Amino acid sequence: MPSRTTIWFRDAFVIIFALYVVVSIAIVPWSNLKISEPASSTCPTGCPPSVNFPEDKYHHYDDSLTFDWNAVAVTYRALIFDSEGQVVHETNLTESNSTTSSRLKIGNYTSSVYYTGIAGSNLSQLLVSDVHQLETSSKITLRWDKIGVRYTIQIREYDEDDRDVPIIHEASNLTLTEYDYSSFTEGKEYTWSVFAVDDLGFSSESSQQSDLRIGTTKFLAFMLFNDWEVPFLLLGVMMVVALQAGVFLAREEKDD
Repeated sequence: MPSRTTIWFRDAFVIIFALYVVVSIAIVPWSNLKISEPASSTCPTGCPPSVNFPEDKYHHYDDSLTFDWNAVAVTYRALIFDSEGQVVHETNLTESNSTTSSRLKIGNYTSSVYYTGIAGSNLSQLLVSDVHQLETSSKITLRWDKIGVRYTIQIREYDEDDRDVPIIHEASNLTLTEYDYSSFTEGKEYTWSVFAVDDLGFSSESSQQSDLRIGTTKFLAFMLFNDWEVPFLLLGVMMVVALQAGVFLAREEKDD
């Protein structure tokens, strides 16, 4: 018959193992398992930033929140022509502000760099042109000033009948892809969206307005039980507690 010390060591091991399993389930990045829809690649004025957090219909139980989205990319097109007008170098670039041709023959060349806007847009605006004279066979490297991007976030109160409601908060000229806001009112619903503006004043399309619900017991309950992982975690905890209670009661009956 096992000693009381052995029994306690066994029970302690079971408890530690159970806690390990529960903690492991809790820290798994469940949100990474969500399949996100592919971002659009064609937008007349530039595709909007894709939203990371909070997603649509998110329920939040605090009056402060950090919004997060992905950066947009800017694109360019570079061309080099020989003296007869033939293209000897052509490339489309994303987030790069330089390009180098292959080795070219002796002669005169002209180059043009176009800004083609925020990724997805159909813009084509000449940024810089230049003349190059090669006295020996060599490469031509083009460099130009990079076009920067800033972001504007807009927060509105949600209106079920008309989503085009007045903006209650707007922050512009944001260089980072996140923004903290802490003036929500508990029990209210909001929508938010974000768009990009480049240094030349061209704006991307705005992200879709995402619903955001703040506070109240109803919202908290929805947040807990809307996704399967939280109930699963709670069920695991209850099962561990029930198991330990059963072991304890069985031991007490045996001692009696």
